[in-house]
Amino acid sequence: MGKVAFGMTMSLDGFVADRKGDVSILYPDMAEWGHTETAKEIIESTGTVVMGRHSYDMAVGGDWSDYEFRVPIFVLTHHPPERPARGRDFTFVTDGVENAIRQARAAAGDKDVTVVGGVDTGRQLLRAGLIDELHIDIMPILLGDGLRLFERWQTEPIQLERIKVRESGVRAELRFRVVK
Repeated sequence: MGKVAFGMTMSLDGFVADRKGDVSILYPDMAEWGHTETAKEIIESTGTVVMGRHSYDMAVGGDWSDYEFRVPIFVLTHHPPERPARGRDFTFVTDGVENAIRQARAAAGDKDVTVVGGVDTGRQLLRAGLIDELHIDIMPILLGDGLRLFERWQTEPIQLERIKVRESGVRAELRFRVVK
């Protein structure tokens, strides 16, 4: 069985979106990202993707045919869309993070479940103890304000073990194992 890995990109001062909710300043290198060693490793090891509804809704025009992960996608939501987006196999999970991860693990087989984006999704999964690895990419920018992943963290401390630190373009990549 593979691991469940959650990842996000943030500014050096810990913001995952600016004060308007825009994330584009943190992803100026997305076209190049798919060609990095990290991207190739993650895409190859991923068997399924889990994301929140907001991440799902961010697809431009609802067409996912160019999405780098060519695997089933499980979307956490309270309200599934009437017509799913095109280009991928979507499963909309309305009964909690535990069930989403259970379904995603079963579908992934021996490969990993990759959780992409979504502050709320990441927080829920971390609090529930469902994350095995935490992947944080730091962009060399100070936003000063916006949305933080770990703000108002109301849980017991979560111990992390550093797995990897490396540079990838302008990013600093930090990889941690969640100590359970």
